[in-house]
Amino acid sequence: MDFRQLEYFCTISKLENFTRTAEYLHVSQPSVTKAIKALESELQLTLIDRRQKHVTLTPEGKVFLLHAERILQDIEETRHDMKRFQLEKQGTIHFGIPPMVEAYLFPDLFTRFKEEYPDMNLDVKEYSDSTEVREKAEAGALDFGIVFSQQCCDEDNEMLIMTDNMSLCVHPDAELSRCEAVSFDQLKHEHFIMQQSNTYQYQHVYESCVNSGFVPDILLCTTQLKTIKQLVANRMGISILPDFVTKQERNFVRRPLAPALKVDICLFWGNNKRITEMDQKFLDFMKRYIASDEFQHNF
Repeated sequence: MDFRQLEYFCTISKLENFTRTAEYLHVSQPSVTKAIKALESELQLTLIDRRQKHVTLTPEGKVFLLHAERILQDIEETRHDMKRFQLEKQGTIHFGIPPMVEAYLFPDLFTRFKEEYPDMNLDVKEYSDSTEVREKAEAGALDFGIVFSQQCCDEDNEMLIMTDNMSLCVHPDAELSRCEAVSFDQLKHEHFIMQQSNTYQYQHVYESCVNSGFVPDILLCTTQLKTIKQLVANRMGISILPDFVTKQERNFVRRPLAPALKVDICLFWGNNKRITEMDQKFLDFMKRYIASDEFQHNF
């Protein structure tokens, strides 16, 4: 019994015809017939009823089909796993990002990285928030991750990518849009549209509201940044977002907060991570990328 025989058998069970099976697999019909007969001979069972125009499986054949399909699926999964190991031999960085980074910071970073290191791979996964990225990196499931922080600690396992302002996002016809700067005291009676409660944005904005003496009236929490923006544009409420994710928007306006609310975007890796040669190449790339005129101009 070999893989080829199982493939022929599973295909003929679906197509119910030797000729179509041969055409589908790009082999001769005698090859298919010979393989099926050899399989039946080895098992000492009749698997296919050939007495009708459309071949059908015998009761024994139907049971064998369950096993054959499972074996082929296992073989495919094995190939997939082994391919992953092949990619890792070429060099793979396991990289985690929170939602805001995926659409705004990451595409350009990825493009530049692949231009410099075409043989190295970035295995990228999006997580729900910066806390989860940190936890995965500390556990060794990620080599690096991008996280949001109130203040990037100048430690051995963090690298500051950029510091950005968080600004009020408001409909252009709203009264707040006429202010040069807005304090949290002025937001007491506003409806807030936020990310989920475990995100940096939610926690930082919520804390700022409480420090100003009120609990924010939260209209909606959502993981979808597009939804937040559209609801602000629909005048359903306000939001507070980093400038790098809103600078191209034309459906609402931004107003700075007073005092300023800033966010650090950092590259993070686990405290106990052993920096390999491949890791060092990535760190060196990140330093060059952050210092580049293109990055400084875009962000």
